[in-house]
Amino acid sequence: MVPPAAAQGAHRAAVITEEERRRNRMTSNRLSARKSRMKRQQYVDDLTAENERLRRENEAMRASVGDVLQQSRALEQENRVLAAHARQLCAALLLRNSQLRLLGDVSGVPLDVPGVPDHLVQLYGGVHMPVTPLSPSPSPPPLQLQLPLEIQLMLLQPDVMDAVGMLV
Repeated sequence: MVPPAAAQGAHRAAVITEEERRRNRMTSNRLSARKSRMKRQQYVDDLTAENERLRRENEAMRASVGDVLQQSRALEQENRVLAAHARQLCAALLLRNSQLRLLGDVSGVPLDVPGVPDHLVQLYGGVHMPVTPLSPSPSPPPLQLQLPLEIQLMLLQPDVMDAVGMLV
């Protein structure tokens, strides 16, 4: 049989051990709860930082898209201007070629006038330079060659008249 003093000491050791275990468990629970709160706080901080980074990135992309749209509009406008200029140049080239051919026919001097490539005429030849018809004279002089009205109008343009004048 265990003496009563020894039993009391063993009981005290068991109680201390139980009390120590309870304190250790509480301390461990507190540490675990603290770690959990710190981990959760770190997670929230990381999400907040990621949110801020994405917001800044989004703003930068919006500004970049705005700049690209502005450049695109400017290029479209420049393209329209260049296309209009190309149409004018093609029409002028077609007119000059027909004037040169007519001048060669009228002067009797054969002129080798290269044609305008078909792809240029298809792209830019749809615009015609405005020609204002002149009022016809009551009766042409008897020695004058009767030419179609379109040819007469081309001959009346100053640069063609100068060229014909040099031939006569």
